[in-house]
Amino acid sequence: MSLNIGGTGTGKPYCKFNAKADKWFVRGPDGEDIEIPRPTFVVDFANIATGWLLFREGQAPERVMDPSLDQPAPHPGEGFKRGFVVMGFSPKFFSGIAEFASASIHLANAIKEVYVQYEAERAKNPGKLAVIACTGSQAMKDRYGTNYRPTFQVVKWVERPAELPDASPVAPGDVWQASAAAPARPQASPVPPPPARGPVPATAPAPTKDPMLEAEF
Repeated sequence: MSLNIGGTGTGKPYCKFNAKADKWFVRGPDGEDIEIPRPTFVVDFANIATGWLLFREGQAPERVMDPSLDQPAPHPGEGFKRGFVVMGFSPKFFSGIAEFASASIHLANAIKEVYVQYEAERAKNPGKLAVIACTGSQAMKDRYGTNYRPTFQVVKWVERPAELPDASPVAPGDVWQASAAAPARPQASPVPPPPARGPVPATAPAPTKDPMLEAEF
C-alpha cells in the first residue's frame, strides 16, 4: 500500500529535517533546535499516521489525520498539506524516542520510497521494526528554489525497543471522524380503513381525512 502523503513545536521530543538547508535537528532541553548529523533510527512504520498538517511559525501544528492509511480525510481548508507523523527511536541521535512529522513534499516522497522497502521486507521480519539510515540527499528544484530530499534506506530489523510504545503517534482527537448519519425518521404505523357500513346517504357529510395518512404522504 502506498502512503497517501505529499519542526513540530508540540512540546514533545521531536526530530525534523530542514529541506531548505539540508540539515537535521532535534528538540533541545530548553525547546531550541539542536543540529545533528544524518541520523540512523528505528522507525515505527507499523503505527505511522498520514493526513493533513498545517504548520505556523511559533504555533503548535494543526492536524486532521486519516482514519486509516487507505481512507484519507477530506481536505480541511487552506494551508493544509498532506503529511505524516511517525515515532522514531535512537539513543545516539535523538536521546531516546522522538516524533518525526512533516508536510514537506520532498521529505514525504522520501518516506514513501523507504516505506516501499519496508513493506517488501516486513513479512520476513515478523514483529520487528525497521532501522532506517539517512544516507544522503538530493537537490530538488521547484517553485520555491532549491530544496533537498533526504535519501533513506532500511539497514536492519530489530525487536521493538521497550521505550517505543506500540501505539498511534497522534491523539484520537486529531483523527478525522465522519459525521454520524442522521437517524432514519420513524415510519407512521398504517391505519386500517374503517369498517364498511353500507352506502353513505347523499346528505351525509364527507368523511374526515385521517391525519396519520396525511403525515405519511
